[in-house]
Amino acid sequence: ALAYVWQRQTASGKRWTNIAANTDTGITYADFTTATLAYSGLGSNALDGYNYRVKITSANGTEEVITDGAGTLTFGS
Repeated sequence: ALAYVWQRQTASGKRWTNIAANTDTGITYADFTTATLAYSGLGSNALDGYNYRVKITSANGTEEVITDGAGTLTFGS
């Protein structure tokens, strides 16, 4: 079995933060321990430029894998 940990980085930040349901004000994250991250309640462009990635580990102790790239949330103007 694989374990997923989604992380986000603010637009101006350098550190990655593990995502929980209430990590950011104004948005509710869901499925942050699965292969697909979901969110709801985002009513503004406050997270414009945030980067997202996922860390994956296996139950048998295989090395941690971090996605090669990061997805960036971008809002239209």
